[in-house]
Amino acid sequence: MNKKILLTIITVSFLAAGCQKAASSDPLQDTESSSVKETQDITISIQSTQESKPSETTMAEKEKETDYMDYFKKNWIRNTDSNFPENGGITFVINGIYNGKLRGEITAVGGSPSYNIDNSQFEGIVDGDTAECVLIDDTRGNEGTLKLTFKSPSEMTAEIKITKKSEDTVMTIPEGKFDFAPNNLKNIEGFEPIENQSFLVDLDSWGKVKFVSGKLTQGNHVPVVFYLTNEEGDIFYEFTNGFPYSVDVEAVSFKDLNNDGLKDIITIVSDQYDGGSGQLIAEVCFQQKDGTFITNSELSQEINDSGNNKDIKTVTSYILNKK
Repeated sequence: MNKKILLTIITVSFLAAGCQKAASSDPLQDTESSSVKETQDITISIQSTQESKPSETTMAEKEKETDYMDYFKKNWIRNTDSNFPENGGITFVINGIYNGKLRGEITAVGGSPSYNIDNSQFEGIVDGDTAECVLIDDTRGNEGTLKLTFKSPSEMTAEIKITKKSEDTVMTIPEGKFDFAPNNLKNIEGFEPIENQSFLVDLDSWGKVKFVSGKLTQGNHVPVVFYLTNEEGDIFYEFTNGFPYSVDVEAVSFKDLNNDGLKDIITIVSDQYDGGSGQLIAEVCFQQKDGTFITNSELSQEINDSGNNKDIKTVTSYILNKK
């Protein structure tokens, strides 16, 4: 299966808050800047519901309290799964932690050529450096439990037990105790970042993240890819895109295009395939309330067919003036 398609299938998303745009000297690049907006929509630190008198012990415990932000949003990959997802494996993400309750999503991918998938939501209670969870809405109909242990910002342990197996045995999230590490840009074979089209940005429901543009150069075809990461390169979100192979990224813009209070993304590339003409292609992604991004293919095609894709300003004007 095409790597681009497989990654699209298992892409997962997370929530946070904010909005900012990095400046660019590129004439195609929108130079409008926006102020940083700090919000507190999501509570990450977990506080005890039990009242107690201050003491040296409780203060020491508080200092050692797990910083859950270090684990939030990351795509955690099982340590033994090399070249995930092509070779199969397990990944999970923590989507939210609030008032001691945790929710997330776990996915198991089989190996080639079928790449069968079992996916399940999970919810549970956080207690210090562990979380006891149950699997919910498993796509294969399995039921089970998941115990997470927060070891360090670069290490977690997940203990999975399937308590009721479905008759669907094509693919099942495997049982056992496994070590996990965050998926990182450095783990992607052939990935080359495009530094001048990668920006630190406060992106509303994502908070302070880095929008990373890059190319996958290990094969005959060279697709362009886009991610949201932290500054260390841990991957939070992978965008889908409809661009052809072998394009150069010319401009990226982050602004609210449909007045819903969420920043949307305009991307402009130039076609360089086999000595291509450099024809410009624009694509518009609208951010959803859950933090995902959906490409409006019909609008993007309309912009390209009409020639309103020369730069960010032209694309933006076309969208804002469209009735």
